[in-house]
Amino acid sequence: MPRELSPERRDVLRTIGTLGVTVAGAGTAAADEGRGNGPPDDDHPGRTELRILHDTHVHGRYGGPDEAENIEHYFGLMDHLAAEAEHAMRLGNGDDLGSSALSSVFEGEHIVEAFEAGGIGHDTFGNHDFDFGPEVLRERVAGTEGFQWVTANVVDTETGEVFGKEQGAKRFDIVEVDGVPVGITGMLTERASEVTNLGPDTEVREPVEAIRDVVPEMRSAGAKVVVVLSHVANDVATEVARSVGNVDVIVGDDAAEVLGATEVQDTVLAFVGDGYDHLGELTLDIRGKTVRGYDFTLHETSEAVDELGIEPDEAVEKVADAYRADVDSEVIGRTEVQLNCVTEDLRTEETNMGNFVADTVRADVGSDVVIQNGGGIRTDTLYPAGDVTDLVIRQILPFGNSTVELEVSGETLLEALENGVSEVDSLEGRFPQVSGMSFTWDPDAPAGDRVTAVTVGGDPLDPSATYALGTNDFMAGGGDGYDMLSDAPTVGTGENLAGAVIDRIERLTPISPDVEGRITRGSSDSSSSSSASLSTAPMR
Repeated sequence: MPRELSPERRDVLRTIGTLGVTVAGAGTAAADEGRGNGPPDDDHPGRTELRILHDTHVHGRYGGPDEAENIEHYFGLMDHLAAEAEHAMRLGNGDDLGSSALSSVFEGEHIVEAFEAGGIGHDTFGNHDFDFGPEVLRERVAGTEGFQWVTANVVDTETGEVFGKEQGAKRFDIVEVDGVPVGITGMLTERASEVTNLGPDTEVREPVEAIRDVVPEMRSAGAKVVVVLSHVANDVATEVARSVGNVDVIVGDDAAEVLGATEVQDTVLAFVGDGYDHLGELTLDIRGKTVRGYDFTLHETSEAVDELGIEPDEAVEKVADAYRADVDSEVIGRTEVQLNCVTEDLRTEETNMGNFVADTVRADVGSDVVIQNGGGIRTDTLYPAGDVTDLVIRQILPFGNSTVELEVSGETLLEALENGVSEVDSLEGRFPQVSGMSFTWDPDAPAGDRVTAVTVGGDPLDPSATYALGTNDFMAGGGDGYDMLSDAPTVGTGENLAGAVIDRIERLTPISPDVEGRITRGSSDSSSSSSASLSTAPMR
């Protein structure tokens, strides 16, 4: 039978000005344990409304102190919505500790402290929470006192236990809300093994399998409502809902899409993007310890600040201002052209900032050629011509990577380029920005056969020749699918990548990087005329 909403809840099914759209959920009630259609439990015949405020996915950023979409306003909006609720939970979904300029300095400590000040109750691991390695993340978990880390599918392979258990992480947690036991767990994308630094002793289990295993344990431990904090793509979360069952709520999305709320079988899923743009408000109608209906509102933070006069959360603002003040910023030079750090461009084509970063790696290690992953260049911003600060460069290159020189064959170099263009349709960060070489690729060809021409120093790539390849330490370790580089001999190391770029801007200012035809979309038929031949002389 359908989940019934009370008349008064039906009355609120409306568009709420500019703040978002409220929708109600209706679907089939489950026959699983704890969620049946029967009468209310004898020991709790009443009704409970639980408002879930989600999610985070803030990438280590605070936002500017003068911006509406910043961390202090975000928690101020949470404060406003929680004050109107009978019961409220503030939940995160990972990718919170990294990556940003602040993260490169404080390695996520600044986010933990701000979340504690803002009253987050639970968070799960995202791939960027591992950006500084598993040991740093364990330190962050150990230092967390104000909220609980949960994950069902991130495992320490040495112990077989949940990652970070000794530091306080749990497979799931149960909290009572008005006498209703609410179980909370989390899940991380399997892609984490390719896109971040899990270390040798961390494994990410397949999400469907992991959630299918943990939910019965949660129910046996008394959970009447099951909530999953999700850091998987929304299609994977949908498959979890469809395949597992007995899950009431899944919130959060690794893909950062703003899709609002939907219902798959008996599971409510809500996806509100990332950063501080939107906040999800999911209100559960719980009767007899069973979810009978829901309302969802998608809030736009900036419009809420304008329309509702949302004030910053004072405790969060105090933390944020203190950390902001600890990060110095000074002008290091000028650019005479716009610097393209737009995410979609960096992950599909040549950009002038991609060229500048790749040239910097080549100059730093003295290599023949360079491949730099486009996903390592951040901010999704087109910077205007003018002054450049060191803080901006640390924001653009926030991961703390260092430069590395490897010895590779031409065959390995071609394999690396094929990997770089293999996932372009999904805007994966592996897309190659290059120096010392040019290549042509055909996006319509099958993955693995897309690179149709490569030149190094004006000559065609020789598969049997040996080349000195400059890259960053993340890629050299096999990150972003560059497994073919992980066994290549290291013949040199350089400095911190952000530091090298800062030094080069200071030395060469003013700069005016350009798009030079290093990367061409097309077939091999057009490669001879359209592919640029680049010198392999050392970069200045």
